[in-house]
This record gives sequence, C-alpha cells and structure tokens, in this order.
Amino acid sequence: MTRSQVPADLTRFVGRDRECAQVAELLAAGRLMTLTGPGGVGKTRLAKEVVRRAAGDLADSVVFVELAEVAQGDQVFTTIAGALGLALDGGESPRSLATALAECEVLLVLDNCEHVLAACGRLIGALLPLAPGARVLATSREPLGILGERTWRVPPLSLPAPASNPGIDSDAVQLFLDRALSVAPEFAVTDARLRMVGDLCRRLDGIPLAIELAAVRTRAFDLPQMLSDEVPIFRVLDRGNETGPSRHHTLRKAIEWSHDLCTDREQALWSRLAVFSGSFGLAAAREVCAGDGLTGDDVVALIGNLVEKSVVTCNVIEGAHRYRLLESLREFGLERCEQRETWRRRHRDYYLGLALASTHTSTGDEQLVTVRRLQGELPNIRSAVDYSLSRDADRLVGLEMTGALWFYWNACGHLRDGCRWLQRALEENPESTPARAKALWVLGWYEMVQGDKANARLHLETARDMGRALGDRVATATATQFLGTLEELDGNTEGAMRLLEEAERHHREASEQGALSILCGAQLAMAHCLAGRLDEARRQCDAAVARAEAHDERWAASWARWNRGLLDHFAGQASRSVVSLRTALTAKAALCDWLGASACVEIMAWNAADLGRMAYAARLLGIGHTLCRAMGGRHPLFGSTLLTARRARYVARIRQAIGADAYEREFAAGRELEVVEAAAFVLDTCVGPDRLTPVGLSRQDALTAREREISRLIYQGLSNADIAASLTISRRTVEGHVNRILAKLNFRSRSQVAVWMARREPVESGS
Repeated sequence: MTRSQVPADLTRFVGRDRECAQVAELLAAGRLMTLTGPGGVGKTRLAKEVVRRAAGDLADSVVFVELAEVAQGDQVFTTIAGALGLALDGGESPRSLATALAECEVLLVLDNCEHVLAACGRLIGALLPLAPGARVLATSREPLGILGERTWRVPPLSLPAPASNPGIDSDAVQLFLDRALSVAPEFAVTDARLRMVGDLCRRLDGIPLAIELAAVRTRAFDLPQMLSDEVPIFRVLDRGNETGPSRHHTLRKAIEWSHDLCTDREQALWSRLAVFSGSFGLAAAREVCAGDGLTGDDVVALIGNLVEKSVVTCNVIEGAHRYRLLESLREFGLERCEQRETWRRRHRDYYLGLALASTHTSTGDEQLVTVRRLQGELPNIRSAVDYSLSRDADRLVGLEMTGALWFYWNACGHLRDGCRWLQRALEENPESTPARAKALWVLGWYEMVQGDKANARLHLETARDMGRALGDRVATATATQFLGTLEELDGNTEGAMRLLEEAERHHREASEQGALSILCGAQLAMAHCLAGRLDEARRQCDAAVARAEAHDERWAASWARWNRGLLDHFAGQASRSVVSLRTALTAKAALCDWLGASACVEIMAWNAADLGRMAYAARLLGIGHTLCRAMGGRHPLFGSTLLTARRARYVARIRQAIGADAYEREFAAGRELEVVEAAAFVLDTCVGPDRLTPVGLSRQDALTAREREISRLIYQGLSNADIAASLTISRRTVEGHVNRILAKLNFRSRSQVAVWMARREPVESGS
C-alpha cells in the first residue's frame, strides 16, 4: 500500500488553532469522525490541517480520498482502493479491502461524502470492524449516519462583536486581510478599515469561502461599496477562483451543490423559510410555511432534515431552539421561491398577530414572555413592517403594526428603532384614522422621553385632536396623558396635574385599566411630588402600586415604584428610597427598559451622595449616562427642568467632595460599562436599607444574560472554542466572560460553574 499525501493548498491556513486541537483530540479517542457544516464553511481545509498537524499521532499512513467528482455510489469502493494503491483480486467488498489493510494503521480522509452518503456509510460501516488499525475522518454536509460515528459541526470563523474595537483577533477578519493583501498588497490596514472588514465578515456570516471571494473583489470594489446597497454582495461573489474545486469556484456553485442534494420537498421548504429574517422558532415556521402540499408536521420534519444537511442552522438561545438560514442561503432560497408574495404575506400576518397580541399584554409573566419572544424576533418584525409599508394595499396594516408595538419599542429598549418606523408609517398613511392617532401619540411619547419636546408637543396635540374628532377615547386619553407629562417635564406642575386628571377621566370612560392607565396615576404622583405635595403624592403613588399589583402589571409598576423612590428621596429617606428604586431597576432590567433604568440609577446616585458614598455616586452617574444614551435619550431624567436642576446641584456637591479628577475617573468607569453589565453592577452594589453595605444578590442575579447563557453552555460540556462557535463571537470574548463568571461566583474552575448550573437547571426548566 502506498501513502497518499494530503493535497497541498495554494493559500495559508488562517486561525482555527483550537478547532484543530479539538478535532485531533476527538479523532484520537475514536475511529470514525465526520466534519459537517454548510458549503464553504471550511470542512476540507480543517480536515487537511488536522491531518498535517496530528497525523503522526493518529496513524502510520494517511490516505486522502477526494469524492467530489465521484458520480455514482458504486464508484466509491474503486476510488478508495485506487487512492490506497491497491489492486484487489477479491472483488469489491469491504472484506477484501480490510484484508489489504490488515497489517496497517491508516487514516482514511474521505472528503465530500454528501452526494454518495449511503455508499460511504455502507462501506465504512462494514470496513471498520474488519480493519482494527483503520481510522476515518470524513467531511460531509450531513452525517454518514452509522454506528460509532462522532459528528463535529464546523462553525463559521469567529467574528468581532458589533460594538467592539476593530477586531484584529477575529479569525474572520484575519482571513479577509490575508487574502486581500495577497491580491492587493497596497490594501491599507487602518482601524476604520478593520471595522468595515468586521462588518462585512458579519454580513457574510463568517463563512470562509464567502470571505475569501469578497477579499479578492477588493480589486474592483472598496469596502464602503461592499457594505452598501450599491453592490449586491452575494451576486458579486458569483465570480471566484477557477483553480479550486469546481463546487467552490463561486459561492453560488457551493450553494447549488447543497440545493441539488435536497429532495423536492426540502427545496420547497428552503425557499419558504427564506422569507424569515434572522432566526425563527418552530411555531413560526409551522404557521408561515405549512400549506401547498406541506402540513405543519411536514415542516417540522423537513427542518430536521435541513439541519442535518447543514442548510438550516440550529442554536439554543436562552433555553429555546432557534433556527436560521445563513444569509447567502437565504438569498438563494428567495430567488428560487415560487409564490414569494404568498409566503411573505403569510410571514407578515404571523408577525402582525404577535404585534397585536403584545398590545394586550397585561400580566407580569405575560410581559416577560412577550419581551423575550419579541427580542428574538426584531429582524422579522422589521421585515414584516417594511413589507407592509412598501405596498400601497398594505400601508395601513404597517401603520397598525408599528402602533401596536408600542410596549415593545418602549419597554424593551428599542425607542430609536420605533421612532424610525413610526415616522415612516405616518408618512405613508396621511389619512385621519384611529391607527394614525395611535401612532402619533406613541411617536410623541417617544420623542418626549428622548428630549425632543417641540416635535413631541406637535404630535401629541395632533393625536389628541384626532382622537376627539374620531371619538377614540383611548387615543384622546393617552395623548392628553403625555401632554400632561410634557408639562411636568417643563416644570409646570399645575398644568401637568390638570391634564393628567383629565386623562384619568378619559381612561375611566374608556374602561381602560391597563399599563398606560396605571402609568397615568404614577405620573400624577410625580407631579404632586415635584410641586412639594408629598402626602398627596404618596397617596397617588400607593394607589398606582396597588393597581399594578392587582393586575400583576410589572412595567407600569416599575414606574410607580420609581416614583415612590423619588418621593422617599424628596422626603429625606435615602435608604428607603434605595429599596424602591432597586425593585424598580430589577423589573426594568428584566424588560430591557434601559431609559427607565437610567432614571432609577440617577436617583440612586443622589441617595448614595446623601449617605456619604461620593465616589460611588459619581460612578452611578456615569452608569446612568450609559443607560440613557443606549435608548437615544439626549438628557438624563428626560430633560425634566426641576430634576435636572437638582441633579446639577448633586454633581457639584460630589465633585467638590472627591475632587474633579476623581469625579471624572469614577464617572468614566461607570460610562464604559455595557448596559446589561451596568445594571448588574448597580444591583450588586447598591446600598441596603439600614447602612452602607451591598445588597445581597443571588449568584444567578449577579450574572448578565450573556454570562448566564455561557454558564449553561459550560454545564453542557462545551469548551471555550465551542461556545465561541455557538454564539458566533471570538474566543477571547468568551474567555473574558468566563473569567468574569468565575469572579462573580467566587469559583476557581469551570467545573464548579457546571456543578452549580446542574443544581439550577431542573428548577429553571420547570419554571
């Protein structure tokens, strides 16, 4: 038998050091391993690199067998035998092949098995028991499906986080730079270009083939062009390198190879799933894609097939399975989608239903479920709204949808996004309708809390007048309510109380008892507080809290408790104020209401100063700044005239107490935290009710959402490299998260994290 050398590549292998080590370790522990993944993800290159680095530890001989050009399954045996240099007299049987390999320790690398999967499975399944010295490393877009096979899904290259520094440590960025410099040595590497490269690599999903093809195209297009709508990036990648395998000459050929391996029903579902933007759940796929020959159960089964064939990717996010098509596969599917308008309308109708349901969300548990559900659906929501607003016949539906999402835009941290969609929807729908009246008061409200008082007043007054003309009591009540809040922010407490009391009457007439009605009571309490009427403010605030608790309403309750904290602060009860503010902040962090969270932290800073913790107060002010800006707020505390003046006095007092340099240092330390980490820091360190000590957090509460997700993956046995691949972030980012998890939990090892999560998981899964 001859030793077959691994074919040499013309380009440098970039990154994937941990992946190579992990695959080699797993292969050493077994005899059959299959690298799976979508076309262009780098299965072949990874297999070759693993063999080059570890072949001596795995076998005496390595035989590389390229199966891409094998047309029929009955040619697999002769192709493998030929690669081994064997002339077999015993016929084409696994036993004759095993006899020839009896005295050998050989590693067979079978590249591109997917189109002859059954033949490969039969042959390898029969060969390995007869040839104890043989190992097999296969690459395929789906597993061989035989006993003893260990599959390892090759992940895309690590990507820089969207808000990170240029991302030079990202494998995807490194690959792009390597290939771009090889074809354009004059390509200048600057921080600005690195950020654009990171954005482009994210758009290409970290797929090596797509990144390599894009890098070559830098000779024709600059990075801003590739990132703009001016250049259809996936069409641009249709021209590639003719020297590689035929299936990798272009990105389209790689995708067509996968498409041809799917059944007609799988191809049909692939095209229908392409109407989703980002990820989707099974319930959405069943609702949108069933019909025209496919039942809901068919959709579920076929999604399983497409996951196996590496067309659809599956990730577990916050304990739920989410599915998605890589963007290149999605665009290909849309091109092939028959009756595209039918499926896009089905998609729109499904997300319209979610939007309308979110309007009627009333109880605490429902609110949290709504938040978690809608947070993962933002790309689909945007797509559904855009679809409606782009068609004359559906413009009004788009307007209804944007208004219906008021709770999501506001309470879930997407104010700026909501404003953009509301403005567009209103431009497309100039007619006087209840939907327009609602969109106007929602937009006016958002503009108000972001500091744009002039436009807020214009839109709220228009909404109120339109509501009156249409006999729409809810629109009239809500627009009047926020006009009262606007007066409150301008320091006109008497005018605010008059309008808010009028709004309460309208709410009662409309039998409106939900979140906005409760919020109106809390806003009235604030007006009394700012006017110095603390007893009446407390009565109003207690009534709002009681109503919220009676309805199990968490979002409006958090504002009522914020007002209670403000009231206690004005009454000189700093420690008592902190208790209410911490409760409010906990609810707001769970809902991702970062603008509301910033208001909590601002008053906490004043309390900290009153309790003598000046440096801590300065840091809290920096955190409040971060949380406010995260949702587009221009001024702390919504630009309230009275509260802003009070804040300025506290800032001056804190600066004088610790000095300007110390103040700037602490403020900057708070400002540099990310929003989730910032909220967690405050909850972990805010003063207790009786003395200046940290409030005790459960260990689970001390972790951010991302840290809890990583802790669960550690519990599932994933390495840092696996976690990075699963979450599509860099290994260095994962390592930073793990170090913070260990520090917060006071643990020394990952195994302690796994044990701790093992004790928690049954409780969490049953909640």
